[in-house]
Amino acid sequence: MPIPTYTAGYPPDGSSLGQTKSTIRNNLDGTFQTLGVDHINNNGQPGSKPPGYHTIIHEVTQTSVTTVAGVNQIFSGVPGTLIVNGVTTAAIPSNGDTQLYSLTGAGILSQLTGNSSTSNGYVWVGGILIQWGQVVTSLNTGATGTITFSPAFPNNCFSFQTTPGFAAGNPPTNSNPCTIAYSTPISKTAVSWESFTASSKYTNFYWTAIGN
Repeated sequence: MPIPTYTAGYPPDGSSLGQTKSTIRNNLDGTFQTLGVDHINNNGQPGSKPPGYHTIIHEVTQTSVTTVAGVNQIFSGVPGTLIVNGVTTAAIPSNGDTQLYSLTGAGILSQLTGNSSTSNGYVWVGGILIQWGQVVTSLNTGATGTITFSPAFPNNCFSFQTTPGFAAGNPPTNSNPCTIAYSTPISKTAVSWESFTASSKYTNFYWTAIGN
């Protein structure tokens, strides 16, 4: 049964209870049922939790949000479509799925969700975008390459770290450490790297980049 529609202005002046009781009943029942959506209702149901507590939160997808001074806003939107303070958000991920955002009273926007859990992937964590991946190549001294971030960082890449690896059963010796250096500054879209004091026994490296 749908929630009754609320009718404003009841009971009107000069009307009797008998004339207006069905409308008043609908208003009261509808208000009670509406407050019960996503909440423990006045009677402590469902379960026996404190009335007014949330059970689950359903959010209507927003298309445009602006800062409210001194108030934090948590909302849902589609990356690449959602507009915040007149600026279209980065499409990360770009699959059209809804994600959660936070907008502070000072106008600071953070994307809270969104990820690609692949071997070369990424995840949003509290407004920080963490990316990772693997490069399979022989790391002789002087080996070079470029990693293109996918997706590109919307604003900055703050840090880039690498861990070299070797084939199982064929480890390098202590006299063959591997250092992978990168050129600075790191851009939002890519980073160039070069290996030093390495050995052909190094066959790959893992990398992690952190930005926003």
